[in-house]
Order: sequence, then structure tokens, then C-alpha cells
Amino acid sequence: MQLHLEGSEDLNLPRERVFRLLTDSSFIAKSLPDAQDAKVIDESNIEAKLKIRMTFLTTHMAVKLKIANVVPPGHARLYVEGSGSGSNMKITSDFDLEGDAATKMKWAADAEITGVMAGIGSSIIKGFAEKKVKEVFAGIKNAMVLAGPDAGHM
Repeated sequence: MQLHLEGSEDLNLPRERVFRLLTDSSFIAKSLPDAQDAKVIDESNIEAKLKIRMTFLTTHMAVKLKIANVVPPGHARLYVEGSGSGSNMKITSDFDLEGDAATKMKWAADAEITGVMAGIGSSIIKGFAEKKVKEVFAGIKNAMVLAGPDAGHM
């Protein structure tokens, strides 16, 4: 099953700071929702175990995340591959940042889901994905505010 999501978020933070945090593997690892274990491999790679709860199904997925195509101060891509409980997923997500004192983050994600999760039905999966994306961005916004002005790898 293929899935495409896109949207934008307004962040009351300078673009350079948002970019620094969104391309920091340690920050991303700490910001993952439903992560039971997240391990930074290096500056671009993370491995995690996620607990995913959808309507009547709870599953665990081992995922690998890679931060790539980094173009300061406004673009990067995140690749996610995961598997578990008879399901597999591949996600490619891009973000583009605009603004100076405040930042508009435009994002788009394409996902391919196979196995048990794909059999649940596209309307349930899409609803779950949209809800989860909102949770991810709420977590990232909160983590950015709490991180302090010097957080990030740059």
C-alpha cells in the first residue's frame, strides 16, 4: 500500500536553529514518539524499536532512520525502514524551511507499507498516519523549545 502525506508547521524559532535540530540524530532519537529504545549510530543514522498502536492492533517495529540530502539551512530528507510482526514499511520524508526569525516548515512523506498492516485498509492506515504525524510534530515543537538555544550538532 502506498501513502502520501504533506503539510506545514509554523515554528516560532529561527530557521538555523530548527535546521540544526532537525538534522541532529541525537535530537531526532529523543523526539521519536512511541520509541521504546532509540540508539544513535552516528551523526546520520538511528536505530529504534517502536511500539505502534492502531485501533485493534499493537505491534513492535525495529526501524532504521537515516538523515540525508542535507542542504543548510533549509532542506533535508529522512529515510525510515522498519519491520516487525509481519509488516514492513519504507518512508521517505523531505522538509523545507522558510523564514528567518520564525520558521515555516513544509514537509512531505511517501510511505510504502506491506504485510499485515497493509491488510488493515488504507482509510484506517491513512487516519492513523495523519494522527501520528501530528503527534510527531507536536513532540518536535515541544522538544525544540525545551532543548535550549545551543542544542544541535553545528
